[in-house]
Amino acid sequence: MKIDNQNYESILCKTYFSIVGSNLTTEVTLDQICEEAKISREEAEKIVPKNSLEYKYFFLKILISQLDKEVLTELKEDLADDIISSTYDKILEGLSLRFEKYLEFKKALKILSNNTKQRVEVFFNVFQENYFFTTNLLNLVEGEKNFGRRTLKSIVLNIIFLKGLEMFLKNESKEIDPVIRTLDKYLGDFEDIGLFMGLIKKESKR
Repeated sequence: MKIDNQNYESILCKTYFSIVGSNLTTEVTLDQICEEAKISREEAEKIVPKNSLEYKYFFLKILISQLDKEVLTELKEDLADDIISSTYDKILEGLSLRFEKYLEFKKALKILSNNTKQRVEVFFNVFQENYFFTTNLLNLVEGEKNFGRRTLKSIVLNIIFLKGLEMFLKNESKEIDPVIRTLDKYLGDFEDIGLFMGLIKKESKR
């Protein structure tokens, strides 16, 4: 069966993160990835950057994009018949589900961002992916039509996400309850400010 580039990307990406998580290092060669993934170097070279220093963000962007698609698909299904949850609850669920997807790759993600400086670098390198996720999340849960308000909300949600990421990487357990509490706290603060500024429409209390 012929495998297209997108499937090769997915296989190489998961293999890369598996090696990083197992070997606890970002110094991964293309030969290592190809051997583990059982893909020829010739095929891999058509996809991955020539500079191995770029692997980190190349594969990270692919991973986040794939996981985000899964999150939004699952969330859309969960919310299809939901007439009870508030917009706040739906956004919190979407952000929480995102971190649940990250759990499988937590060890590798910690290696890729083992200090504050690296975490900030990771955040800004995948900002576009984060922006797409938050705007799609907002469209899904509230259908915000105003581009300006949607952009402002998306930027704030990215900041809230970064706060959650700090807790996610700092927390040693496999539980995400501390992350959800962090998200809830900062999302609540934003809701209060957003209501005051008119960015968020008032709805019934949770």
